[in-house]
Amino acid sequence: MRKISVLLATLGLLAAGTLFPATAQASANCDRAWHNATSGYFYAYDGGNCYVYLGRANGNDSNWGDSAGGFRSGDTNKASSILHKGTSGMAVKVYDKTGYTGAYSCIKKSEYYVSALSDDYLTGGGPGTGRVTAQNTISSHKWVNNTACGGSFLH
Repeated sequence: MRKISVLLATLGLLAAGTLFPATAQASANCDRAWHNATSGYFYAYDGGNCYVYLGRANGNDSNWGDSAGGFRSGDTNKASSILHKGTSGMAVKVYDKTGYTGAYSCIKKSEYYVSALSDDYLTGGGPGTGRVTAQNTISSHKWVNNTACGGSFLH
């Protein structure tokens, strides 16, 4: 009877490892990044799962491709994951164009991070903007009240 119990327990652990390894690993890395992040900042990463640090900002940045702000030069259109460790309770609104224009979406303070922007979309932004994949499209961001997000939130 003891051998059957050990066998069943081993099979259960193997099944759990097969079903959840990538999710657990991704969450663990973004959790670690969030805990190590400085309070009051918004972060972006070139890789999914909070790998390959791009930059951080505790204020707005209207152009991730210029030489000013927390994101600079080659940072535009590279974000694959983002992290929100703000302290104001505000959301961070990300845009696919510079100057806070184009399609947008927000990350709520309560969301902490988005480990894979490939699963999300930016919307709104006026006529002809449409729905844009969030991964590798962010060119500006600003801190806003949740109501300024128009119901468009990343998750």
